[in-house]
Amino acid sequence: MLAACDANDGLEDGMIFATGACDFDPSALACGNADACLTANQVAGLEKAFLEPIDSEGNQIYPPFPWDAGLNASGGGLPGILASGGTSPVQPQRTSGDFNVDAEAHALTSDVLGRIGDSLLPHLITFQERGSKILFYHGMSDPWFSGNDTRLYYESLAGPSGGADAVRDFSRLFLVPGMGHCGGGAAALDRFDLLSAIVDWVERDVAPDRVISTGDALPGRSRRTGICALPGRSANWRERPGDGREQWQ
Repeated sequence: MLAACDANDGLEDGMIFATGACDFDPSALACGNADACLTANQVAGLEKAFLEPIDSEGNQIYPPFPWDAGLNASGGGLPGILASGGTSPVQPQRTSGDFNVDAEAHALTSDVLGRIGDSLLPHLITFQERGSKILFYHGMSDPWFSGNDTRLYYESLAGPSGGADAVRDFSRLFLVPGMGHCGGGAAALDRFDLLSAIVDWVERDVAPDRVISTGDALPGRSRRTGICALPGRSANWRERPGDGREQWQ
């Protein structure tokens, strides 16, 4: 996966910044040796797992999970989605191949209290009009909620808020490669300061287009790495080591 997608952002560093451009194909790892490659069933399973679930009428029930460097992570925090069987709180291990998407979707939409508590209505008009500011962030290896879900919600703000430029006037979204649920991940850059960023925005009118981040993905490295906000000129920014030049993807 990294061989196929890591360099899409212009730099091979063990992370997938250009998530939307990742066209990893699991079938490239299929061969006749089950100890060294993926079996045909494993390839089919991965291909199906990383498609968005749809109901019998073709309606998307949930966005797909992105290909990201922390999908198989284990250790502290929640495990990656490919390692989240067993006792993980994300989802107990399932061995059955049967899953009725229509029935599961109906159960969710029929849960009135759940819909109230979990609703993501894209209407922040009052919040926007009073001059408030908000920052969103999401780890792209989060096994509980797809980072694409938050991205789509953020993009949906444009309709009721007066367009993408109007959304940018009061909010930013940071998508963090390799990071799991709220933080963590051996392939993550999950240490960054959004509190100072939003204080600067509210008190000094300095909007946070990027934040400097560090993490276990670059152990022992002095290079500063940054993540850029959406919407904007780019989703990801890094400073090249030594020359001080900014690199945008």
